[in-house]
Amino acid sequence: MYLRQPNKWNEFLLAEAIENIGLPPRVVTLIRRRAAFTVNGDAHAEKLANQQGVELQKIDEKHLTWLGQLLKSFDMKLFTPTDARNLANFIKKAVRETSVVDASSTEEEKEALGERLMLAIGPVIDYYLEIKSDYPEGLQTLADMKGLRKRMVRALKRADLPAPEIKTAEVIFDKSVYDNLYADVDLHTRLRKILTVLALDPVYYEEELKKADTLRNAYGLAQIFLDSPKKEEDKVIHEFDNGYYWYDIQSYACDYEAKQMGHCGRGEEGSLISLRAGGGRRMKPMVTLEFDGKVLYQIKGKANQPPKTDLWPYIEWFIENMGVESIKEAPSEMMGHFQEKYPDLDWGNQWASEADELLNQFEPTIETDSQTFLELDYAAEGEDGEVGVVLRHQAFWPVKDIIVDEDTHRLRWEIKQDAESIANDTLYPNPRITSADVFARGVQDSEAAMLRIEIHWSDSFEPEDIENKEQVQHELERLLEFLDEIQEISKWLISTQAAPEEAEFDYNEFHEKVQKRLEAYGVYRDVAGEIDAEDEKERSFPSTRQMDLPLQESRIIQRWSKIIK
Repeated sequence: MYLRQPNKWNEFLLAEAIENIGLPPRVVTLIRRRAAFTVNGDAHAEKLANQQGVELQKIDEKHLTWLGQLLKSFDMKLFTPTDARNLANFIKKAVRETSVVDASSTEEEKEALGERLMLAIGPVIDYYLEIKSDYPEGLQTLADMKGLRKRMVRALKRADLPAPEIKTAEVIFDKSVYDNLYADVDLHTRLRKILTVLALDPVYYEEELKKADTLRNAYGLAQIFLDSPKKEEDKVIHEFDNGYYWYDIQSYACDYEAKQMGHCGRGEEGSLISLRAGGGRRMKPMVTLEFDGKVLYQIKGKANQPPKTDLWPYIEWFIENMGVESIKEAPSEMMGHFQEKYPDLDWGNQWASEADELLNQFEPTIETDSQTFLELDYAAEGEDGEVGVVLRHQAFWPVKDIIVDEDTHRLRWEIKQDAESIANDTLYPNPRITSADVFARGVQDSEAAMLRIEIHWSDSFEPEDIENKEQVQHELERLLEFLDEIQEISKWLISTQAAPEEAEFDYNEFHEKVQKRLEAYGVYRDVAGEIDAEDEKERSFPSTRQMDLPLQESRIIQRWSKIIK
């Protein structure tokens, strides 16, 4: 029987020393020095080790080799347009100085010099432009730079450039790459975090880190490790047979709870208690309570949603065994169930708790930007229990500078009236147009004076009698309907796409109709049209400053200009 030998290639790569995987020696030195400093000298790593009661361990060779492999494909700004220009200038100067062509040379000799320049620089330009097409944002990898360096050397040898000049070009190239690599703060942060984790807990490499196929993914896994607190057994209040347990965070705020649960992770009146599963650094929160020893102020599931029904028995255990006397806020579906089961508890102001729960639920889903603002007044924060919801949006149009110097009171009044009428035709639910203001150039926009119209969608909610369940339910339904509308409106306000024809809310049409009114008043300024006209003018009169250069050299300069831009 034929048995195929197992593939040990990956194990072989990791067994290699980091010096043997094709990294430049200076980069290998950077990693080794960073690793040594992490174990002996990094105050932050030492502090983490002390907090966790562990000792920093020497980083294994295979971990450094793995890290070096990831670094080879990590994209950075290693070779900038300025570096490219400096190298091109040196090559052109070196070719000219080693050429017999001078000021008295014939056109044929100048053409020959241009061809020699192209032979020396052309392949390098082509490869660099190919890299730029793969990374439009100007990033490259060490592997890219290795290929570019080889092409450059081959091209210079074919152009018969003397060996000392070729060596100088290599030095210029290497210095540019390494200077940019050492200046990359983002890279150093990633290396520091990954190496810190390897020194704190080498086992984490086998469990998680080696799954990463990029340096960014490895950094993300390292950050998860550093952000994840270790389970402390003395904080476990009660552990259930299936491994779930109530965990006393012993603080009113917890960033880990906030990140894992997708809510604010903060309490106002009590400390946080978390229902969790898992141990070590694998704790998984499922329910968050805010509790002061007697009063349960909050019961939250993930993303401020109600906890799943299969988690309710764990909450019931907490109510029955932890001395809970009052529940101030809970999801409405839980509230009815618990009220029937625990009628002797003090349930507080149901209107405030349920209305505020709705606000908490919708707040993260209502989209805002630099021109769109959400303002919420919570019932629990006010004395009268009133809930307020306001969505504000500021719309802008460029106007002529001259109207800033004149009395714009009448213009502002007229355009405000027009905007109200247009909004009623194009925006449903209808907003209020609260103001129309004119700003001089440089205040709101550097290119033009601007007209700003402010639009409000707002309403307030409060039952006449908070003890009347029917009135409370009616106001909650009205609040829910309004929040649904605000959620939908906010999507259109920040969208760059036009609404479909059947939509009752057409923000683009509103904007266009206001623009037409400004044009009718003779105050609208077409900034985009002015820019287009200027661009057309430049295209009609192209620069001729390179026309007198030899053909080949002119082409070289044009191609390098693409890089420099």
